Amino acid sequence: MTYVYIGLLMLLSYLIGSIPSGLIIGKVFKKIDIREHGSKSTGATNTIRVLGFKFGIFAFAFDVLKGAFVIALVFLMKDQSLYIVSQYNITISSIYGLAAVIGHVFPVYIKFKGGKAVATSAGMILAIEPWVALAIIVVFLTVFLTTRYVSLASTACAVGVLVFFFIRIFFEHPFYNFATRIMDLTIITILASIIFVRHKTNYKRLREGTESKL
Repeated sequence: MTYVYIGLLMLLSYLIGSIPSGLIIGKVFKKIDIREHGSKSTGATNTIRVLGFKFGIFAFAFDVLKGAFVIALVFLMKDQSLYIVSQYNITISSIYGLAAVIGHVFPVYIKFKGGKAVATSAGMILAIEPWVALAIIVVFLTVFLTTRYVSLASTACAVGVLVFFFIRIFFEHPFYNFATRIMDLTIITILASIIFVRHKTNYKRLREGTESKL
């Protein structure tokens, strides 16, 4: 029965991740469909570009929350069987986060055409490794303020997190055993791959010198 609950929580995380916050904010407050403007993405960056910083930052915050919500919920429920599984005591928190990211990128509510996975991935990392999330913010701001390219800053963060989680498997962790660290690295690799693929057109524009600065 526990695995049924885990499956339902993963579904819940996917459905929450599927909520297109930028699209909703644009339609409610500006009567604008952001899918018809800018990069046509429903993510926070296009929300900022189309609706402005004030509305975009709310979209960003909500997208981050989507990645962390079910992870936090499960911890608050204080039932370890919902996040520690198998004879190897694997902590599956990152899988809940992955479900939210998949929902964000392939949202069921808007024909599976969503954002680029960055903010929701950051929310998952915030929930499982808060200090790493703070480091990501520093990396993002450093690259962004230097270049003004969100795509480049997002990619730098994805690479940095991937390197961290790779190194992390070789060291003891107070909360996550070796099996969990291996699983988390696998999840992070999937998320980084999604981010790279979703930014493919941005990389092309960067090479051509036509990428828009924010």
